[in-house]
Amino acid sequence: MKVNRRKFLKTSLVYSAAGLTLLETSLANAEWLAADFVPSSFDATMKQLLKGKPIIETDKIDLNIPEIAENGALVPVTVTSSLKDIKNIAIVVEQNPVPLAIQAMLMPELESLLSARLKIASSSFVFAIAEGEKVCYSIKKKVKVTIGGCGG
Repeated sequence: MKVNRRKFLKTSLVYSAAGLTLLETSLANAEWLAADFVPSSFDATMKQLLKGKPIIETDKIDLNIPEIAENGALVPVTVTSSLKDIKNIAIVVEQNPVPLAIQAMLMPELESLLSARLKIASSSFVFAIAEGEKVCYSIKKKVKVTIGGCGG
């Protein structure tokens, strides 16, 4: 296939414009606020997350995290929920210097599921908080971080 300079330039321009559009869209969707992930107290982080909404403990959130973490640098966690109309899910580690570990905004069409690996500084309660329209729901579990892999 013979390609002349005019066709090459036209095709390059179209692909460049499409690429910039995709890049701009992905950057807008991946926006996060660095101010949310700064060292602060647990109480200040909870106040920021709750936005004045009441918090209710529920069993409709499943927080799957090991009770004993042999390596605090890589603790697997999965959060699922059967609650409807959840806007976002956050994971907060009480004793971490930066308590807010993860905050994920959810689309209404998606299943409420979040899976990640956390860094937990020391033995602590780990909270999963699901924000609804008028109220926040939570569940917490105690995670013991062992030094050097010893369960004692």
